[in-house]
Amino acid sequence: MLRDNTWIALTLGTLMVVACNGDDATTVATATATESDTSSTTVTATQTATATMTATGTMSGTDTMSGTDSMSESDSTSVTATATDTATATDTDVTATDTDPTATDTNPTATDTDPTATDTDPTDTDTDTDTGTDSDTDTTGMPGVCGDGVIDAGEQCDDGNNEDGDGCEANCTLPPPPVCPNEETAVKCDVFEDNPEWYQAMEMGCSQDPNETPVIYDESMNSNNQNAWRIAKGFGTYMEMGELLYSPRGGDTFLMLSTGVISQPNGQGIVTEQNNSQTGNGNNNNDDSNSLPPPINVNEGSNNGNGGTPFENCDGVGDCSDTLESAWMLGSGDPNDKAWVTWKTDVPDLVESYSFSFAYFSSEWPTYVNTQFNDLLIGWQTSEAYTGNTTFIGDAPVTITSLDPYFVQDGYTGNEPQLQGTGFEQHAGTDWFGVNQNVVAGETVTFTIMIADMGDSILATMAIIDNFHWNCEACIPVDDPACTGEVPDPKCCGVVEPQ
Repeated sequence: MLRDNTWIALTLGTLMVVACNGDDATTVATATATESDTSSTTVTATQTATATMTATGTMSGTDTMSGTDSMSESDSTSVTATATDTATATDTDVTATDTDPTATDTNPTATDTDPTATDTDPTDTDTDTDTGTDSDTDTTGMPGVCGDGVIDAGEQCDDGNNEDGDGCEANCTLPPPPVCPNEETAVKCDVFEDNPEWYQAMEMGCSQDPNETPVIYDESMNSNNQNAWRIAKGFGTYMEMGELLYSPRGGDTFLMLSTGVISQPNGQGIVTEQNNSQTGNGNNNNDDSNSLPPPINVNEGSNNGNGGTPFENCDGVGDCSDTLESAWMLGSGDPNDKAWVTWKTDVPDLVESYSFSFAYFSSEWPTYVNTQFNDLLIGWQTSEAYTGNTTFIGDAPVTITSLDPYFVQDGYTGNEPQLQGTGFEQHAGTDWFGVNQNVVAGETVTFTIMIADMGDSILATMAIIDNFHWNCEACIPVDDPACTGEVPDPKCCGVVEPQ
């Protein structure tokens, strides 16, 4: 055999590679070389494969194998071969997998010991370098499909469809955690110049997103006289710390309801009345029938309708606070000049209660305390959690009689400056009160707020109502020590006096 400077013309006739998938696949390569002196050499190599590679290419050129063998394979492979040949070959390898860098040429007269063979086939994308253990990470599976019911890499969930709102979004991501809407998260839409609706003045119905606002429906304003209610930015003229005492508790405006009539707001959106004018402000031609608007029901509703256990075992029909019946009888069951609003809403997730604010004024005080002229303000709730009056003070609804102790001690009466510009000078008005009551997430609630002149249609009574919003905590039961002390917790159920 010629060596070193001796060239042998080698024609590579056939290269056949057989590979089996699996960790222990074996590849057998057989090559036949023909020397110029008609002698031939057969090279057989056995290799172990763990990754599958596809390569098809044509090699044409001069391959000098004197220690370094360049091969077109999909993995870097060290080959031991014996020959110094000039060769023209065609690589028809379509599937090859190898990790074993040792291939032995049975020709004992030449040995290639170079362990660094490099695959330069431009059609092969496998860049794994074979160092004895193949760590090829090529994948041949199809990418994951969102909506096929299988959680693939990159998916947070897959419920077998591409729909939002069912616990797994259409893009196979989990929905954001629920948010408890409350006063801080609520959006406002009651800009006075935009002529808001009455319910928007109370911070409701500002969008269809329950996380932004109480979403309401079946809402109605019930007043034959358009002047018996107003939307305003303020009431009266008394200022504290540069702000009107009766300014909105939320947003830009509030709602006003009267058993008489209310003056138009001025150019700044503020309602002012002539001094002591409400004693002559009477009949507004609203409903005078001797009944209350449904679903308000003055019958006691606790103890399954038998009464005696306020707020317990509500019958779902009568007044579970057991506060309305006695006041109704004192007023001879004769409500006049009624004005009321009503609406329905679905309680959002995580919500446990709601609140709103009100202020109450009456020209019936002090002359008609504990008489039939005991003008009523009722906040009514119908729901699974509670059905009954929500504007209760102790064991009575909001009237001049139940408010009399407050008026005498803490309220605004007579010639006190806080009543300036209200028309209730010489009589009485409150500061802003709060109302709290519990609800159950997911339930539908019907609300009604009504004002009525009891016993006659003269001497006006008026209420301002504002800032209805959800709460993430339940209100505190009225019999809790936190609510029975001298200074009740502002989260107590029912009416909470200003602090």
